[in-house]
Amino acid sequence: MSDFAPLTQTDLKGLVKQTFLRDVMHFEETDSTNTQALALFSNDQKIETPYLVYAESQTSGRGRGRNIWWSQPGSLTFSVIVDMAELGLSPEQQPQLSLLTGLALLQTGQAVLPRADFAVKWPNDVYLAGRKLAGILTEVPPQSNHHAVIGVGLNVNNQFQNAPPELLQTGISLADLSGQNHSRGEILKTFLQLLDEFLLKLSQGEEALNQWPDYCLLTGKRVTIQAGPNEISGTCQGIDNSGALLLETDDELQRMLGGIVVSWS
Repeated sequence: MSDFAPLTQTDLKGLVKQTFLRDVMHFEETDSTNTQALALFSNDQKIETPYLVYAESQTSGRGRGRNIWWSQPGSLTFSVIVDMAELGLSPEQQPQLSLLTGLALLQTGQAVLPRADFAVKWPNDVYLAGRKLAGILTEVPPQSNHHAVIGVGLNVNNQFQNAPPELLQTGISLADLSGQNHSRGEILKTFLQLLDEFLLKLSQGEEALNQWPDYCLLTGKRVTIQAGPNEISGTCQGIDNSGALLLETDDELQRMLGGIVVSWS
């Protein structure tokens, strides 16, 4: 399996006609697509949203907290800038963006591998066969609180037999499971179309997260969450319609709107 043909600027421009994108920015290599997306606001550059920042390769892909994202040829690394006000969404709905992105990625994977075991881990990961397939990092530019940058790393054709030792047993790609390469352009198009559908549902007041319980990796498990300086442990009872994780501790049922899952069992 060696088909890692890069997506070109022309390929990505085609997505403007096929999806809700209005414009794209293409890099053969960059540090982080989220960093580049946020820099557009620092430079006061006028952009039309939804706007795609795409890179064939990232040298410093960022995850939540201090995590980094391992990027190799054959993966998809990109960020989508959305104007929440333009989409009819409020700043209070921003925490749901990562969750909806996760569902869109999960369903994109199901379109490729319909019989595979996919799951979503609150608040920003997608799993395949018990291993991490995709990560999401959503950030809000300091200069514009009604915009959001949704960063995605999706393992498509990159194989984890070439991964660093610490990732060999925890990461997976679509090609690892299927044994064949997949069209990254088609996968990106499918994801963008699904994300558009979920965001439209959210803006229209529909229960966009109603499919989440079917795929929640953490429900029923003992979970520890790092929330600022504190660690909170309890049994996950799923999420509510706002995107909050419901954690049953010894004292009460807590709604966690943010944090990093440090362990689950």
